[in-house]
Amino acid sequence: MASLFVHHVVGDLTVGKPELVEFSEGETIEAAIRAIGESTEGGIPVWKKSSLKTTNVFENAEMRQQRFVGILTSLDIVAFLARPESLADQENAIKTPVAEVLVPNNSFLKEVDPGTRCHYNPPYSI
Repeated sequence: MASLFVHHVVGDLTVGKPELVEFSEGETIEAAIRAIGESTEGGIPVWKKSSLKTTNVFENAEMRQQRFVGILTSLDIVAFLARPESLADQENAIKTPVAEVLVPNNSFLKEVDPGTRCHYNPPYSI
């Protein structure tokens, strides 16, 4: 029997994809709703503000990983807006910073070299 072997070069999988847009953790739920609506992905990446923007220091992968907060999805927003306290004061809820809604998880961000090969061996043969 022949076994199935598939591999991809990471650079091939990212061709034509835009850079990650940095949505700040200080932005409001209202701004997040607009950003998610304009996004082609299922959520938006949320970041801490960079202190390096005003300097000429290059941000390495580790520094970028530490600034990454997590990914905010429309489901996160709906769950927040459906809470009794949000329903009681909808105007205040929509002005809430996303940092208060998002559960931080910076493990969603993985930076790899574009030349990295991704191998997949399924558990079956054909």
